Amino acid sequence: MSFFRSKQMKFYSLVIPRESAWVVMDQLGRLGQLHIIDYDPLLPMMNRPFANYVKRCDESLFKLSGIDSLLKQFKKNIIYCEDTQKLLDHFRDIQNSRQKPGHTYFDELEQEIERKKNNIQEMSNNLQNLLDRVDQITEQKLVLEKAKEILGKSMFSQSTPHNLNDYQQLKFGQLIGVIDKEDETRFKRIMFRITKGNAWVNIVDLLPEKQHHQIKTQIDLNRPSQPRCLYVVVYPGMNDQSTLKQKLLKVCDSFSKNRIEYPNSQETMDNKLRELSIQINETQSLIQMTKKQLDVTLDEFVKVKNGCNCSYFEQLRLYVLKEKYLYVNLNYLIMQGSIFTGNFWLPEGLETLVEDKLRNAMQNSIERFPTGQIQEMKPKQGDLAPTYFNLNEVTIPFQEIVNTYGIPRYQEVNPGLFTVITFPFLFGVMFADIAHGFLLFLCGLYVIFWKKQLKKQTDSMFNAMIPFRYLLTLMGLFAFYNGLIYNDYLSIPLNLFGSCYYPKNEEWEREQNCVYAFGIDPVWLASGSSLNFMNSYKMKLSVILGVTHMLFGILMKGVNTLYFRNYLDFFCEFIPQLLFMACTFGWMDFLIIMKWLNVYPNGKDPSIIETMINQVLKPMDESETPIFPNNATLQLSITQLLTVIAIVSIPWMLLPKPLILGSSHKKHRVSDPQYQKLIPERQGSEMDIDSQQFRKDLQFVVSGKSMEIPEQEHESGEIWVHQMIETIEFVLGGISNTASYLRLWALSLAHGQLAEVFYDMCIAGKLDMGGIVGGLMSGYFYIVFALLTFGVLMMMDVMECFLHALRLHWVEFQSKFYKADGYLFVGYSYNKMLSEHLK
Repeated sequence: MSFFRSKQMKFYSLVIPRESAWVVMDQLGRLGQLHIIDYDPLLPMMNRPFANYVKRCDESLFKLSGIDSLLKQFKKNIIYCEDTQKLLDHFRDIQNSRQKPGHTYFDELEQEIERKKNNIQEMSNNLQNLLDRVDQITEQKLVLEKAKEILGKSMFSQSTPHNLNDYQQLKFGQLIGVIDKEDETRFKRIMFRITKGNAWVNIVDLLPEKQHHQIKTQIDLNRPSQPRCLYVVVYPGMNDQSTLKQKLLKVCDSFSKNRIEYPNSQETMDNKLRELSIQINETQSLIQMTKKQLDVTLDEFVKVKNGCNCSYFEQLRLYVLKEKYLYVNLNYLIMQGSIFTGNFWLPEGLETLVEDKLRNAMQNSIERFPTGQIQEMKPKQGDLAPTYFNLNEVTIPFQEIVNTYGIPRYQEVNPGLFTVITFPFLFGVMFADIAHGFLLFLCGLYVIFWKKQLKKQTDSMFNAMIPFRYLLTLMGLFAFYNGLIYNDYLSIPLNLFGSCYYPKNEEWEREQNCVYAFGIDPVWLASGSSLNFMNSYKMKLSVILGVTHMLFGILMKGVNTLYFRNYLDFFCEFIPQLLFMACTFGWMDFLIIMKWLNVYPNGKDPSIIETMINQVLKPMDESETPIFPNNATLQLSITQLLTVIAIVSIPWMLLPKPLILGSSHKKHRVSDPQYQKLIPERQGSEMDIDSQQFRKDLQFVVSGKSMEIPEQEHESGEIWVHQMIETIEFVLGGISNTASYLRLWALSLAHGQLAEVFYDMCIAGKLDMGGIVGGLMSGYFYIVFALLTFGVLMMMDVMECFLHALRLHWVEFQSKFYKADGYLFVGYSYNKMLSEHLK
């Protein structure tokens, strides 16, 4: 029954000596059953005693994230933790083997992380600098080689004398360098304008050497870079002081500082290229050495050490997270003098387990300080306990549907229990189709049985369905079931159990006393009036399901009022609401069923809508076509009685409760020991304590003082306004909510009509085509039919029906009894916290 109502909670005070605080909190975190209460939620975390420890943990996690990015860049395979309990046991074994205080282990790890991070960062920077250097040298070598190919050997022979009449007697200067590819057109345009067309400009794309590219790819330190181009500018004149050259130099430097001096002779060119090749080889050797050292250092992080179930890096990360979690929860306690004090909620029945943990907390520690103590107390007036349910993989998604609307109040009826069945069932009513439901059912089964394989495929579409696999399976199962009831298979009726009709004189004749075994007779769906028949059937079925759903919600309100002994709400809200709903819409459902069970002569079928209208507008007139066959007087008597009850229930909901609350308004004086502050404020929280001082502080805690608690006065005007709103909302909501359940009919109709259109347009019209062309056309349109069915019906319509089922639960059902003003039990649990941070 822990899913029907939340677990019983007890309120305790906790007292821990400062010296044993870490050990006690570590043991309580392993237990994972305490909901620790923050003594001052508005107090910033930076103003709390252990804010510095939390900051140090954050800094260590930041350093580990930098190491993690390098591990990914170097494609190191980290073994992630799969069992947090084994990891916690490993942490405990490490603590027991150290023979040092437990909190000092984090200090050692912090220093180790800092040292290794600095070492790795230094090697990474050196490697990056070497890569940048080899980039520059390689680019310079490529520029010289390309420029030599473009300019040729004639540029080196300009100093030799020529014939005075030869045009080659003119000497030319050259500029070479590198610019970005996107600046190519702008560079050419500016050069043309400055030289007025008297310079020759050639631009060639630069491609990295294959060997160097392989090195950078292997260590995966590529940074996004723009494509680069070599430019060669040849201009008349070799005078360094010429105006044209000075202008060209300014333009080249404005585009890029990477301008290279071209050698004056062939010998100088060869020596320069040889020197650059030597530098490249030396730099590549340094790169390989640095990479090898970095690999060795990073491999230490991915190894499994000391029998742990994950890599050393993951072990460090999770331990730092554990320490941060411990100090964050320790900050929820008040540090006053020599002890920590605080309060927590605990599920009933776990007191002995907590006391055993506290008693055994210091046994494995080398220190022998006093351990913590707990004492049961009464919570403050108005303080609600947290809501805690025992959930499993099946119930978690349904409880999340409820929690998204609001957390259940402590001990109130949990809608999640009923949602396990009602949600997939209402979805199935709207998505009713044998084929589509079976496909959804198979999808859920696939995720259930192949869960482990799908978890490893992070890019799989089914990976996101793993938490909702049981929800999907039930949705598909109920859609399949309702499809059988509607006898709808891709808009085709199935002749599963024969038929109660046989053809006679071109009409269908019904066999006497024949009842179809299950669902709808296929003859109805094949007839010309199938749409009218199914519309009437689905509409009435939707109303019956809706009213039943709402009546059940009202009954749960009665269960809540009796459980909390709120007899005022039971007699002044629950009973009139139940009578109103049963005497109006419950009566309408009864009339629908009566009409289904009776055969009316001469085709004079009574109208239910007309009967419900006449019940109010003509309360004294007998119906000409009564739903009760040949018994209009009995029907009139029942309708008059139900109308009177429904009318009386409205002021019954409105008046008694405000009158009773107004007359019973009093002030209360409360004297409880738990409202006294546990320990008076005291300076010097960092001072050492002795056992005598600890006993004095502890004795002061358990000695309670009485105090007055002012009562929260009720304003009579607010009570009247609130009750009036509640009454109007329920009466008008009864009409609107009942109409809202007609979406069950509308969505089912839309789904069936879409399936019929897709079948008629793609499949039915192509079945009569013969020959090769007919076969090809049938195959093509079958693919179109499959794509339309998957995209529209299996994707869009699934989401649409899901959202409408969600609305019916949130608005129409839960509004009848669900307060949704609670808050979740958040246990101080290492297992839960580490599981949330697993990768």
